[in-house]
Amino acid sequence: MSNKQPIYASFWETGDIASFKELMKAYSASLQYFACSIVCNQEEAEEIVADVFIKIWQQRQQLPSPENIKFYLFKAVKNTALNYLKSNGRRITHHAAWEVQVHRQHSQNPEDIMISKEQVVLIRTAIQSLPPRCRQIFILIKEDGLTYEQVAQLLDLSKATINVQMSIALKKIWAVLDPALKYSNS
Repeated sequence: MSNKQPIYASFWETGDIASFKELMKAYSASLQYFACSIVCNQEEAEEIVADVFIKIWQQRQQLPSPENIKFYLFKAVKNTALNYLKSNGRRITHHAAWEVQVHRQHSQNPEDIMISKEQVVLIRTAIQSLPPRCRQIFILIKEDGLTYEQVAQLLDLSKATINVQMSIALKKIWAVLDPALKYSNS
């Protein structure tokens, strides 16, 4: 595992309930959002994430400690969501609309504080207006902190595709924040 361990990392060694609750608290919102991007239904997404955590708890003694907890959880949610779609006879639709939820809990840092409320609204609107796959990639990287390589592996895409999608996302977001950019170097 990485050199700086959050409090919930001890769950993988000890299996104690307090660190498991911290693990769920730390990742539930992001995982539900990701699951919703796959199944396009908030209630089903919540059920999928709950199923993943239940399975982890039930198999805690057999599960090896993952190298990257965050990536492990996202991969588990992806696989569970895809199995859910398959078992319900539904196809994966990457072009289905899903809403951006702003209920994520992040501590504020000085950079966050300096962004005005108007800019936050503009950024959220710009993110929401991105094509679904582009938005999914942007959120996984910028909000959930996964690497380009992890997102490429998670979504079964090439790293070059991730780079292109991130460039598109950033260009569109910057164009909303600075309309002069729309007309320069297009």
